[in-house]
Amino acid sequence: MSATPAGLLARWREPATRAVSRMIPGDVIWYVDTADPVFALTFDDGPGAESTPRLLEVLARHGAKATFFLVGERVEARPDLVAEIIAEGHEIANHLMRDERSALIPDPQFRLDLARTTRLLEPHGPVRWFRPGSGVFTPRMLRSAADQNLQAVLGTLVAGNRGTPSDERIAKSLLPSLRPGSILVLHEGTPERRGVVETTDELLTALTGLTAVTVADLVSRSKT
Repeated sequence: MSATPAGLLARWREPATRAVSRMIPGDVIWYVDTADPVFALTFDDGPGAESTPRLLEVLARHGAKATFFLVGERVEARPDLVAEIIAEGHEIANHLMRDERSALIPDPQFRLDLARTTRLLEPHGPVRWFRPGSGVFTPRMLRSAADQNLQAVLGTLVAGNRGTPSDERIAKSLLPSLRPGSILVLHEGTPERRGVVETTDELLTALTGLTAVTVADLVSRSKT
């Protein structure tokens, strides 16, 4: 069982990058080797009635794009928000049916949940990526996803708003580690995470020399 490498890359150094690359299978995207001054901005666990519309406003104001990894049961409840995400030029991706640790789901149920979420999303736009719940995957999960033409995307950097005073420090802590090719994972979808809107605004306001793009855009800029 492997976990997202976010904690290993608090500071981006080439030795650390090579070490993490040896831990993560080649078919799992967690950063992209690119010379372009861009990074992928991603949001997990939406759509959220409060957070998603406000995030779309922030992204539009900054001219930024993002990939939203959406939870199937929340897509069922608010398909209108998925339509808004697409209308604003962002990307949608599969985060399975529920906000839970995917590695604990038996494989038959994992396959069903993955396929069901894709079916809910496809009327709105193409679905190329999935992200396992809690950022934890197993080889059988990757095989099951590949059978459904989905590729796993983790994150170089991961942060979660909790509705506590520590939320105010998230943007400042992320900025020094963002580099071209980074994939940043933030979380929305629940009232406790409403602070992700302010975190995103603060982060995009403070960025210099880097532009937020979708995962698909970032992957298209790979050197290889």
